[in-house]
Amino acid sequence: MKKSFLLIVFLLTGVAFSQQYPLVTIQQLTQTPDSLLGSGIEYSDYLGDTVRFRGLITVKPLVDPSTDRRRVIAAGGRWYAYVQDINGQPFGGISVIQNDTTGVNQSSGFDLTDTAQVWEFTAVISVFSGNTVQANLLVNPPVPVDFVSQELKRPNPIELPMTTFMDGGVLQGEGEKYEGMYVVIRNVLTSDRNTSSGTFRFNDGNGNYMTMYDQSGFYTLRGHRLTGITDYQVPADGTFLEYIRGTVHTRADGYYIVPLYPGDMVVGATPPSIASVTRNNAYVGRNVPVEISSRIVDLDGMITSAKVYYRVNKGGYTELPLTRGVADTNIFSTTIPGVDSDSAWVDYFFWAQDNENRITMNPADTARNRWFYPVLTRPLSIQDVQYSPYGSGFSALNNYRVNLTGVVTADTSDIPGFGSTALRVYIQNGSTPWSGIWVKGFDALNLNRGDNVTVSGKVVEDFSVTCLDSVTAIVVNSTGNTVPEPIALATGTIGAKASGVVDAEQYESVLIKYTNPIITKPNADPSGNFGEMLVDDNSGGTRVELQDGNHQYHNNWEPGLSGIQVDSLARFSSITGVLYFSFSNYKLTPRKDADLLGYTTDIKDNLVPAEFALRQNYPNPFNPSTAIEFSIPKGQNVKLEIFDVLGRSVQTLINEYKEAGNYKVYFNASSLPSGVYLYKIESGLNSSVKKMILMK
Repeated sequence: MKKSFLLIVFLLTGVAFSQQYPLVTIQQLTQTPDSLLGSGIEYSDYLGDTVRFRGLITVKPLVDPSTDRRRVIAAGGRWYAYVQDINGQPFGGISVIQNDTTGVNQSSGFDLTDTAQVWEFTAVISVFSGNTVQANLLVNPPVPVDFVSQELKRPNPIELPMTTFMDGGVLQGEGEKYEGMYVVIRNVLTSDRNTSSGTFRFNDGNGNYMTMYDQSGFYTLRGHRLTGITDYQVPADGTFLEYIRGTVHTRADGYYIVPLYPGDMVVGATPPSIASVTRNNAYVGRNVPVEISSRIVDLDGMITSAKVYYRVNKGGYTELPLTRGVADTNIFSTTIPGVDSDSAWVDYFFWAQDNENRITMNPADTARNRWFYPVLTRPLSIQDVQYSPYGSGFSALNNYRVNLTGVVTADTSDIPGFGSTALRVYIQNGSTPWSGIWVKGFDALNLNRGDNVTVSGKVVEDFSVTCLDSVTAIVVNSTGNTVPEPIALATGTIGAKASGVVDAEQYESVLIKYTNPIITKPNADPSGNFGEMLVDDNSGGTRVELQDGNHQYHNNWEPGLSGIQVDSLARFSSITGVLYFSFSNYKLTPRKDADLLGYTTDIKDNLVPAEFALRQNYPNPFNPSTAIEFSIPKGQNVKLEIFDVLGRSVQTLINEYKEAGNYKVYFNASSLPSGVYLYKIESGLNSSVKKMILMK
């Protein structure tokens, strides 16, 4: 109590600084209209605004501000907490972060806050990574947080079914209402565990799943693990959880739950564990039987039954018993009979039961994954290696060595990379789905676009991208070959699909092309600028990566860049490139200038209007770009100019001769402050003025 009193006295000095900003509720900051509600769609009426709000802390920034200043929630060197409206209603959660914790900013008092306390915060509202509304505390100088009250405990978790977040395998917009809020999901099974990070998926048995996110130091195996005060270990796939509770977090690939403190996850009895799945052949020929095996153990009992279920070309399943090994009794194996067919696909999964009738399957989520392999009477192709029809993104040849032949579609002069992103070389053997692959290794760096090569390497997944690694040989069969034509796609085909989704995954590492896309957002990431823009051809928006290629277009990811800075609502006649996946998003990577054709911010159509007209800009209000359309019935000089409300000219968009026609000009106001502006057109004896509103 004494510490709280001293803290309150210390923080009173910041009250005067914060009073100038409006006091709002968390619901006002995060509530999304039903018309916009959707998974991964973030909305706030207050983006970019500085506001005050009050909330109950569900997890504190530090373990103990006096004795253990390790961060509970990982955020690099920053302080981070989840805060919830005390009323517990939907749209009542938000994350609060202090981005600078050095020097004078140590006096914000944020590090001294504790769970179950209500505080007032002064912060700028933003969207992190396009998926999460976030409050950024004012720093340099800091505005101290303000103590409001002490509650008895942190809020009770909101009981929700899995179907709030995913129903029938489809992400639900309803889940957005609980982002940043403390919830509990009961009676689920784990799968897809990551023994490096400690993350896993959990499933309801009906094809629905969420992901456990290891943001809390109490629930991670990574560097921010709170060693000495946590004993967390990632549960084996197939483990039954009586419940998992935590804060809801949104990402492009779905909903995550962040368990906060010990006790937020209760494991039921342990089922069998199935691991170390192998098969004896990478290449499987016609009528060749395949031996498969796995390690199956039960930590609190014994295995009573073990089987494999397999099928050919997605027909009916055949059951095979697994035989326990002699030298190692935890190894179980069987043989799948040879298949008398060419280009057939065999898929299978393992099943085990223990003495308490607990059952495990591997893969655990057979709706999204299977073990599988092709049966061939010809050499392996890139398509055979890349084909991944179940939604996992993994290859049938993962971790096997193969020889593949294709034409180089991008060399290191095309994609030199940027920062931590590697330069890349791709080969492709046609203009079909699954026909491209990334080739890694030093020997690949000497290849040139148009080389026909045969590569010997190991198939691996590199952060959800299938590639050839550990390359032992590259044979250049010929040079100067024609590169495969790009596959024409609508932007909505790739869209914002999650990793492994077949509609997008089949074009990974393949040359593709968008026609007449409009730039809807020059910077796809409001929380930072990673060189990616959003484009849309009216079929749905998707990302284009500008940093990795070797061309002149950029979105001003750092000051002073030369070349062409792309504009909101500008258009390309076409964008070609190689489809890549990183940081939870598919993105097109153009190679050189020839991949980005017909960039224009001034569009003229072929219709001759009957009269002069200046139309209302759209959108209006806008931030930061808007389109202005006008019509002139005959050729003459046209001047289109922007003024502030005091009548001062701030920008001239056009001052030149224009032929008769209908025009659309894009105005970017990123350098101007919010406010009312006027736009005026003069064309011969005609003139017109209209008003528009810039809202940042």
